[in-house]
Amino acid sequence: MNCGRGRSKRNRTPLGVVMVIIIICFLTPGPQGAALASSGDDNLFVGATIMGVLGTAAIIYAIWENQPSRQGKERLLNGEFYVGGYLGGAITPSQDLRFSNGTTLNGNPGGPSVTVRNNRFDPGVVAGLKLGYFFRSFPYLGLEGETNYSPSQVPRQRVSLNRIIGGSSRATIPNDDWVNWTLALHIVARYGFLPDKEVPFGRLQPYVGIGPGLVIMYEEVDSAKNFALDVMAGVRYMLLKNVSAFVEYKFSQQWDAEIESHAFQANDLTVVRGTAHLDYSSHKFVAGVAYHW
Repeated sequence: MNCGRGRSKRNRTPLGVVMVIIIICFLTPGPQGAALASSGDDNLFVGATIMGVLGTAAIIYAIWENQPSRQGKERLLNGEFYVGGYLGGAITPSQDLRFSNGTTLNGNPGGPSVTVRNNRFDPGVVAGLKLGYFFRSFPYLGLEGETNYSPSQVPRQRVSLNRIIGGSSRATIPNDDWVNWTLALHIVARYGFLPDKEVPFGRLQPYVGIGPGLVIMYEEVDSAKNFALDVMAGVRYMLLKNVSAFVEYKFSQQWDAEIESHAFQANDLTVVRGTAHLDYSSHKFVAGVAYHW
């Protein structure tokens, strides 16, 4: 009788872990509804829907495979699945904002092109979820999809311009709240160290990944959507047969992203407004836990 009860508890453990992850997914904050509505771009909704469908399907599959009635039976999909969550910090280097022809000065069109140099961002936090799969026939290689969310503030600051406007080559950038939301797909390579009977591949697993990303940047008056190169490197340690902890570095690079209706103020209080172009990069350092099945 005692052995039966113990086995039942073990069988329920994966289901409990997956249910906790589902709750985390629902509690994770998303971009503001007003910003989504104002973007007018269905690609954002399509990307979020795809991630939601894939994540939900994987969770349902994990629950089904971990039913007590499935114990000891061959899995329908061989290989190693994992799902995890993480928290950390995000650093955005200073960026040059390039305003093309068509800027407005105090609402009057026909303003000149101008570059704002070294627009500074404050460090922020990042939270994310990931879903991955390593192949059974070649466990060193896998695929991983992830989404992460990182708010960042542009503090009020003095910046330099590449030309004189309002009698000066200096200007003021007002406070502005930016949000970076990333969807990415990685090809992941790993290697295993410290193998044992419980984890034959190795408890210590360094890994690297690279792939395309879709990055949506929100600020107070507009949003920008652009494809990016997404790179990561990390190390995972299997605490238990099915539970790991990991630390990870992430780098994302966009080229020629656009933010419309962006503004700054010249020395004579002239407000310059237009479409800002920038090459946006970010560095993220995170730690998290994952469940493997």
